[in-house]
Amino acid sequence: MIPLSPNPTYDAENRNVMYRVSIIYNPPTDPAEFDEYYATKHLPLVRQVPGVVRFAAGKCETLDGTTPAGYALAELFFDSKDAAAQALSSPAGQTAAGDLANFATGGVTMLFSNEDTVLP
Repeated sequence: MIPLSPNPTYDAENRNVMYRVSIIYNPPTDPAEFDEYYATKHLPLVRQVPGVVRFAAGKCETLDGTTPAGYALAELFFDSKDAAAQALSSPAGQTAAGDLANFATGGVTMLFSNEDTVLP
């Protein structure tokens, strides 16, 4: 965990600690094809992954309107690192991971981290 300055209103006893898997999608060769496949074929597979507490996804952008380094970002949240490992090694997790080659033509970067909510 990255040490952060304490927040006087932060209740350390009731913080929400989760484990996060972030998937950064590099720009695909055909963005429209990526979008269609992601929405209609990949997301239904991700919804089958067990143990996902929260799922968030969106397109990348920059504040100044320049081209972002990534095309899209998806984050899956789990109760623990062990829960994430079990989910990703499950048949549904392996199917979703294997599906990346079918549409993520720009490649992906997967990052794994603890999420410690410091500010409510």
